Formats: sequence, C-alpha cells, structure tokens
Amino acid sequence: MDLRQRADIPDDLADLPLVAQYFIVSTPGGREALESHVLAEMTKRTYAPTAGHRALARLPVDDLWTTNYDCLLEEALPDARVICNEDDLLVRHKPTRRRLTKMHGSLTQGPGIDWRASPTITRQDYEEYEFKHPRIWAALRASYLTKSFLFLGFSFMDPNIEVMLRLSRTLLNVGAPEHYTLIKRPDGDLNQLKLHEHRVKDLEQSGVAVCEISEYSEIDSILARLVRRTREPALFVSGSVETNTDGERAAQSIGHRLSEHDVQVVSLGGKAGLAVSFALGRSLLAQERYDPERVKFYFRRSKQEAPGLPQRIGTAVYTGQDQAAVRAAVLSESRAVLVLGGGDTTEAETTAAKNAGIPVIPLPLSGGTARKLWSASAIDDLLGMTNPTESDRRDWQLLNHEDLEIATAAAVRLMSTAMYLDSSVRP
Repeated sequence: MDLRQRADIPDDLADLPLVAQYFIVSTPGGREALESHVLAEMTKRTYAPTAGHRALARLPVDDLWTTNYDCLLEEALPDARVICNEDDLLVRHKPTRRRLTKMHGSLTQGPGIDWRASPTITRQDYEEYEFKHPRIWAALRASYLTKSFLFLGFSFMDPNIEVMLRLSRTLLNVGAPEHYTLIKRPDGDLNQLKLHEHRVKDLEQSGVAVCEISEYSEIDSILARLVRRTREPALFVSGSVETNTDGERAAQSIGHRLSEHDVQVVSLGGKAGLAVSFALGRSLLAQERYDPERVKFYFRRSKQEAPGLPQRIGTAVYTGQDQAAVRAAVLSESRAVLVLGGGDTTEAETTAAKNAGIPVIPLPLSGGTARKLWSASAIDDLLGMTNPTESDRRDWQLLNHEDLEIATAAAVRLMSTAMYLDSSVRP
C-alpha cells in the first residue's frame, strides 16, 4: 500500500517533508517504516556516476555539499573526505584537498546497502537541524558567507537553503560572496512562468545569480565548459610545418604574439609545436619574462633514444605513456587546440579534441589538415561557441586571409576568446 494511503494523507499535499512528518506521527513505527521504504526504493536499481558527476570531480573545487542520499559523488570523488555525521568533522584524516559534506544523510557503499547516516526527511528534522547538527550547520554558514556556491539540481524549496537565503538577505550589506544557480525556465504555462520570474528576482535579491536553461540536458555541457575554463590556460599546438614556408612563418608569428598573453604552449614535439614554442620562448627571453614552464613538450614512451631539442627553451617531459595515452592526457589539461598544417596524426589529435569538447582553431594558409578542417567546418562546429559574435565570425573568415599577419592576428584573437582570456567573452 502507498505510504500516503496508509496514513490517510491527501494526495494534493505537495510539501513532502510535511507528508513525511504526518506519516511518522500517525503510523506505529512510522520512522523505521519510512526509512525502510526510502532505502528499498533507492536500491531497486544500480546507478553509476553521470557525466555531470564526473565533471564536478574535475573542477578545482575543494568543498562540496549535497542533500542527496546516494553515493554517486563519492564514487566520482574517491579521494574526498566524506562528512555524514557530526563526529566526522572531529576525526583526523590523512590530508586531502577535498571535503564532501552530505548534510541530509547518506547510504553506505558496497554490498548490503543501509543507512550510514539517518536521512533528514521530515518537517521536524529540518526544524531541529541546526540544533542536532551544530558543527555541520556552523560549517555550512561559514562556507556560505565566505565562498561562492554553485547550486545544481535545487528547487530552493529546501528549508535549510531557505535559511541560507534569509541569511543572505540580512547580510548583503557586508559584501557576502555571490552565489550561482542553473534553473530551467518553465515551458508554456503562464502561471508557472510568472512564478518563475518572481523566484528569479527573489534569488538575485538574495545574492544568487541565476543562469536560465531550456533543458536539463544543458547542465552537462555547461559543466564541461566550466571544467575547461578553470584549467590552466594551456594551448595545445598540433601539426607540422616545413622550413621557410608560410606555415613556419605563421607559427613563428603566432608564437611572438602569444608572448602578450598569459598562455602556456604545450605540444607533443611536432614541427608546428616546436616552431610556435621556440618563437614564444625567444620573445619572453627578449622581454626578460622567460619561464620554462610556459613551454612544454611531451614525448611518448619509446625504445629509441630520447629526441633532443634544437633550442634550449622550455621543458621536455618524457612520459611513460604510449602515443594515444599521452595525447589524451595533454588534451585533458588544455583549453584550446591550434592546428598548423599536419597529416594523419594531426587529424587524430583534432578528432580527439573535438570529441572532448575542446575548441579547435585551424590556420588554413598552413595547408594540410588545417586547411581541410577550416574548409569543411563552421565556427560553431570547431570553436564550440554557443553565441559567436559578428567579430568572431569575421575573424573566422580572416583565418584564410592572404596576408599572413592578418590571418595570425585573427587566430590569436579567436584563441583568446576560446580560452576565456578575455573575461567579457563567454563561449
């Protein structure tokens, strides 16, 4: 029998914590029955971390809070220190960068799943929360007032979050950090749209900036872009250019221009990567701003003698990985890919970049894969921009300009946009 029916609770009561409260006070053994029911429902199927969970794990965020009972975040963050109970905050652990606080209870991991921490589920649980969980509540207040929160999957009807919003309203004058949330805009229903507009205004007045989305599926792509944006500003250079050609001259021009940007150039030691990197290094040396970490060459595992570098610039990293693994590892830490010339290997690198959602900027005058990519693609396809400006589209066309300096200047401007070096531009 349905729990509402067992307790004779009307179906039109939408306040779920109140439904849970009515059930336990009107049903013998109600608390145990409710927790057993929730446990049974949650263990009917097995679940795995989603793309969203994995993206959260890749973000440089040290303090995560969840009201979910499941252990999907723990699976995505196996090294995080998990806080479920008051005493967890007192136990000394090995140093770890991350902390995951499960403020509303948690299941256990592995076989024989049970409650690791009892769920916060009834109206009374919420009303007594700060008194029964004083340490966790104090940590939440401190984090909320000193850090910026990104709320995901919240309706903002959670009573504990309502308290935080009230706290924000009363402390806006002390300059509390701004928080952010993603909220789906309702479809169709006029009353729901009106309510949504009021909710958005209230949240923004409470210090929570609202980013509206049309579909929940957009969250994964937004998180993926956020992951890329929070990486170190590394530009992966792919391709091959021959000596004394437009391709080599373009690579050198781009390298010199990059000295004006806070960018690290990384490559797998190809000719295009060497040309851009050495030009950047020489410019930095001339300006007395040289740092070997600004230029990195990654080399795959090989039985042959390690290749030497023709100029004493940058840092060489001789990995123990094969070609595919080192490519994936370097791309996973890059914000964008610049393509100059190139053949089959470059095609494999650009395909891997596109599959990983990394913007690709090809310079067609350098020929090879770069020309094929530019000719066969639109700016939206390769740069992944949701709203390219007219300036962006003009620069995309200028990549094919006959004047090498005009083309390379356009390439660097697009690189700057794709890598979020200009904070006013949001691809």
